[in-house]
Amino acid sequence: MSTNLTSLIVAVKGAQDLEEEGYIIQIGNGASVDTVRNLAAEKLDIVGSTANIVLEDAEGNTLDEIDRIRSQKVVYLNTKDSIKSVIPGPTKLPYIGNLYEMMPDMNAGFLRFFEKYGPLIDVSILGTRMVATCDPDIAEVFVKESEYFTKKIKTTLKEIKLFAGQGLFTTDTSDPDWKLAHKLLMPAFSPRAIKVYQNEMGIIAQETIRILEQYKPDEKVEILHWTTNLTFETIGKIGFGYEFGLLEKREAPPHPFIEAMGYCLKQSIVRFSQAQFMKSLPLEMNRRYDREVNLMHSIVDKVIKDRKESEDATDIEKDLLGFMLNARDEHHQGLSDENIRDQVVTFLIAGHDTTANTLAWFLYEISRQPEIEAKVLQEIANVGITHTELPSSEQISRLKYISMCLKETLRMHPPVRMLGKYCQKDCILPGGYKIEADTPSVVHLYGLHMNPKVYPDPYNFDPERWTPEEEQKRSKAAWLPFSTGPRGCIGMAFALQEAKTVIGMFLHRFKFCYDGPAVKYDPKQPTTKPVDLFMTIQNRTDFPEPSADAEVYEPKEASGPTKEMPKLDRSIEMASVKLPPITFLYGSQTGTSQDYASVLSNQARQFGFKDVTLTDMDKWKVLDSGKYEGPTGVNEDRELVVVCTATYNGMPPDNAERFDKFLDKSDAQGNERLLHGLQYAVFGIGNKNWRTYQYFPIKVDSRLDDLGAERFFLSGKGDTDGDIDSDFNDWSAHFWSHTLSHYGLVISKDISVVPSSSTNKEASQAAVVHYISPSDTEKWDLGFNNRNGTHNAIVIENKELQQGDSGRSTRDIRIDVTKLESVGDNDLLYLPGDHLEVMPENDPETVEAVALGFGMVLDSVFEIDQSSIVGLSPRSLAATIKGPCTIRNALTCYADLLSPPSRRILGYFAAQLHKIAPETAEVFDSLTMPDVNNKDQYPEFIKKYRTLLDLQKGFPQVQKIEIGQFMAAVGVMQPRRYSIASSPHMFPKEAHLAVGVVDDVVNGKHYPGLASSFLAHQIPGESKTVLRAKFKSSKGVFEMPADAETPMIMISAGTGISPFRGFLQERAYQYKHASGPVGECLVFFGCRREDQDRIYGDEFDEYVKEGVISGLHVAYSRQIPPSNRKYVQHQVLANANEIWRLLVPADETKKPAVVYICGSGAMSRDVRATFRSMAISFGAAKDEEEADKFIQKLMQDHQYNEDVWG
Repeated sequence: MSTNLTSLIVAVKGAQDLEEEGYIIQIGNGASVDTVRNLAAEKLDIVGSTANIVLEDAEGNTLDEIDRIRSQKVVYLNTKDSIKSVIPGPTKLPYIGNLYEMMPDMNAGFLRFFEKYGPLIDVSILGTRMVATCDPDIAEVFVKESEYFTKKIKTTLKEIKLFAGQGLFTTDTSDPDWKLAHKLLMPAFSPRAIKVYQNEMGIIAQETIRILEQYKPDEKVEILHWTTNLTFETIGKIGFGYEFGLLEKREAPPHPFIEAMGYCLKQSIVRFSQAQFMKSLPLEMNRRYDREVNLMHSIVDKVIKDRKESEDATDIEKDLLGFMLNARDEHHQGLSDENIRDQVVTFLIAGHDTTANTLAWFLYEISRQPEIEAKVLQEIANVGITHTELPSSEQISRLKYISMCLKETLRMHPPVRMLGKYCQKDCILPGGYKIEADTPSVVHLYGLHMNPKVYPDPYNFDPERWTPEEEQKRSKAAWLPFSTGPRGCIGMAFALQEAKTVIGMFLHRFKFCYDGPAVKYDPKQPTTKPVDLFMTIQNRTDFPEPSADAEVYEPKEASGPTKEMPKLDRSIEMASVKLPPITFLYGSQTGTSQDYASVLSNQARQFGFKDVTLTDMDKWKVLDSGKYEGPTGVNEDRELVVVCTATYNGMPPDNAERFDKFLDKSDAQGNERLLHGLQYAVFGIGNKNWRTYQYFPIKVDSRLDDLGAERFFLSGKGDTDGDIDSDFNDWSAHFWSHTLSHYGLVISKDISVVPSSSTNKEASQAAVVHYISPSDTEKWDLGFNNRNGTHNAIVIENKELQQGDSGRSTRDIRIDVTKLESVGDNDLLYLPGDHLEVMPENDPETVEAVALGFGMVLDSVFEIDQSSIVGLSPRSLAATIKGPCTIRNALTCYADLLSPPSRRILGYFAAQLHKIAPETAEVFDSLTMPDVNNKDQYPEFIKKYRTLLDLQKGFPQVQKIEIGQFMAAVGVMQPRRYSIASSPHMFPKEAHLAVGVVDDVVNGKHYPGLASSFLAHQIPGESKTVLRAKFKSSKGVFEMPADAETPMIMISAGTGISPFRGFLQERAYQYKHASGPVGECLVFFGCRREDQDRIYGDEFDEYVKEGVISGLHVAYSRQIPPSNRKYVQHQVLANANEIWRLLVPADETKKPAVVYICGSGAMSRDVRATFRSMAISFGAAKDEEEADKFIQKLMQDHQYNEDVWG
């Protein structure tokens, strides 16, 4: 079979010159519309999600079918909002741009423009153009370091750079100074380092408290003055061993450095708003500006000089300055004295000003919210923080509700109101707007944080926005007070720890009161400072006692997983952190859920959990007791249960049926507190193409909540039709980040929260393999007979269903199933609509190639030492093969050799190869998760290395892996399910399958489908035609009507006709044997050509003659000449009256028809859209929303049924 590559020219809609503006892409046989979108978006520099991209032909007609796309020469890209060359914004005046409209409050000017022009605007101030946004989707594109956007010092940062120099905050990402400083200074802000700073933070808070105690209860105090003094002393002392003397006494004069810095920061706004030539005029403000910059530099230069001449000069651990002076990279490069000065100035600015503002705003906000203040006080009491004793870092980490309040404070009063970025390559933004290279780009944080579409009622202070459930609903770019990614604030954890320390101690000692008008920020300051915030400071008299019943608040701390994921710092004494029991339950059909639960349980032990249970769902102890009997108080060690479960046709896995019955049995009034006190989280596994995707996991999540358990973390979803390991990694990273934060464990780098990252560094375990001597004849006999199950089905006929030169193959395979366990009724082996599950086998050539590559003797017999498989993946060969087995049988009947190498396998291989093939190990390591820029290389890798054999040939180093390592790493193959294409009444001893034979051709190489090729090559009458198979019931999900009088409407394409052949055989049987009338059958079928792939066509024509089929409508997508009814949905629409007559009969005595759809997910979606149109056209619904509800009702009543696949 040859490769059918289609070349297309893609261009942005409106392109005038295809030579210059068009790009060629090539798509293969398996391409979809989304494939074209993604390829074209990459070529045409369309950034962000491709979901809104619309493909059109030259006339502007939407191309929503891959075959229509293939027929085009040129495909034009548009967006749902259309592609626009002009970004909206106010009219710019010559020279001054939009200065008048932006001043005096630039922040308010931006908000007015957003309200008038939308979430993306183009503005200019005195010749400086910028594109600004308050939309999370666009913000996410702006802040991500990529080929399109980076940080370059533009806008107001140009003015701050004059005194902060080459500091981290005011240097381009591409600048070598920034790269070196960022690399060297990160350890100074590690979780371990910040924990060391805790006591000093508490001491400085106590010094401030002693000053504040000197104020009378009715004396107005400018609170920002003292929060500024506190934070300045904190960063000065902890960072550089320098004391400014600001807390020595109440009347302490301001330090000259602080006055100079304050003046320069304020002038940065003024100078940005001025014409450039104004800065060069001999004016006093310019002269003073220069004097203050020189003053700051001279003070810092002296601090550096004194340290270098002191006995602590070489002490890298002393403080931040010690890091700056002594840290060296792998090339022994360090920071220059001038750069150290710039970094000190930067940290003195960023390390005090923003935290001081946040503390002042926090105290102001809670003074106006007594209910919120009461919750804050209760949390402080519960944690045990007082102003007389220094709080520990563990106590601070438990201030969850205060963290929520701080997040809300930072949302409403972001310390900086804009994040400056830079577009370095032309691209098209979300929303369809083109932006050119060299354009300064701004994320307007105040507008983003006050966007009512993101934060309803945005001007209301509401910490409940920061519950885990609420945070999960928003884009990760909706809250950016510390920016994000490599340019995120390096001191974020330092600032939050300091703020929580001060808040806990301050509020234990004082009550801060404000009774004036609403406080506003100072628009002339570059940071968001409150103006005239004068408060009275009362002695605290209403501090509560600790309460075991206080509500627990659990804000989400995690962001999306990247290559450098948060990890647990091993420097923490695990024994000092009390952790609750944690149970991992799995409901598994194929081993995937069990594998994931096992991975999570291993991680839990590494993180310090002592009481860890791993078991299947049906063995959960609560099923025996009938209720949760553990601790229930919020401060007690309440058990955490994590459920990993799959679903089959919406039903529970075999080892979760008892669990499911418990949920159903408990669904009664009075059981609302049956599981009270229990905490839980769910990760579900399914296939998105199936209508019942995540049905059972969703049920588990919902019912546990109904029974009084507390949802600890939002459920995750893994799609087996996509990159399920990536789905699991993503959810697990968020889950563990939240869990470790919740229990007060510090995040660092030693143990990864990303399963694949953890696995590839720690998967040194190999199975112990014992080879057996031929003299042990008993075990050799067992080994040669160990073929992964019983061969219980015989192929009795195998013929081709396609005709002519179709270039494809569909096999009609008839199987003797008399030895299989029945799932049918009334002595029938099966029922129409059921599936036959077949365990395939690898072909001998592949088996021999793998064996030779790894140096295995095919007919040798081995046995796995069962004690060595503890901790190995349940999906591994080692965990699956029981008893003696030959290498040939292991590779033929067990090993998954033809699936793409999973991230888990690559991670395991990497761990094994680090010493013997480090370069290969590094390549594999990089594939287990996205890199630091969140770029995932794995999808491209498996396009080239599609099988284990490809991996073996492309990276021969893997062949150095020993047999025990191989058995531990390689997964076991999974059975394949086929709809049965026969009726048990017509063929009581047989099951017929219609198997579409997969044969992908990539770069001239054939990649056969494992099961389809295996079945296609079975020759009737030979001994090797014995299969391993079993029935899988579809009862209650995809079964024929119980009443033979009920009409049926069957819609399918390709081998989706399989169950309907069985239905029609059964209906023909009913015609002959039923005592009453038999319902009509409408059949809609889609294929390519009548003379090639109209499978079972003669049989169906005969059913038409016999009256079994009342209407047969076939759509041909590639017929010559072409038909208007190209796809099956077209035939459905063309015969809508006939369908509606049966579906919604006018005669109420008539039984309504049941609709069945079988085929690909894309086909089923198109058919459902057609039924929506029918519902509207026939008056059953007014609009799309009502039409969806109409179809949902049909589905609930089992009147609309789907059996679909990818």
